[in-house]
Amino acid sequence: MIRNMLLGVLFALFMAGCSSVSVTRDYDTTMDFSTLKTFAWQYADQPQTGNPRIDNDLIDNRVRAAVNAELSRKGFEQVEKESADFLVAYYIDYKQRISGNTISFGVGTGSYGRHSAVGYDTGITDYEEGHLTIDILNPADEKNFWRGVGRRRAYETSDPEKATELVNTAVARILKKFPPK
Repeated sequence: MIRNMLLGVLFALFMAGCSSVSVTRDYDTTMDFSTLKTFAWQYADQPQTGNPRIDNDLIDNRVRAAVNAELSRKGFEQVEKESADFLVAYYIDYKQRISGNTISFGVGTGSYGRHSAVGYDTGITDYEEGHLTIDILNPADEKNFWRGVGRRRAYETSDPEKATELVNTAVARILKKFPPK
């Protein structure tokens, strides 16, 4: 019984790990990031994409609050656009993906030939992957000098706290290594 419970916990942890945010970053290696102290948003209002899933004030508020909090935590001050050392912009996208794999677990007990097993077989599935891109731009020409992209399996939630937690986690992971050392 304890083995089955342990196996169930390990399976749940494995599945939780599969849904984490995968992050990539790119930046201009000639940029002196130590001079950056203040930031502003490139757009006062997020540009509309025509996709009602993306053009969502609730998501916009969550992303902006998370970015503001993370940059403030790192010591950057939010100012008016005209006096900012750098600008921030973000973009959301969804991409269709296909996955195929098989995962099996098994455990046996030696009591008169009785055995129990836990199995999980995903086969081939399709899913949506959500992408959150955060750009850091030069205010003089609005050219990008740092970009972070977070990707994870997307799913809908009707829990506002969970949605906020997902956005906060993604933004923190994306900005973790900004500014580069």
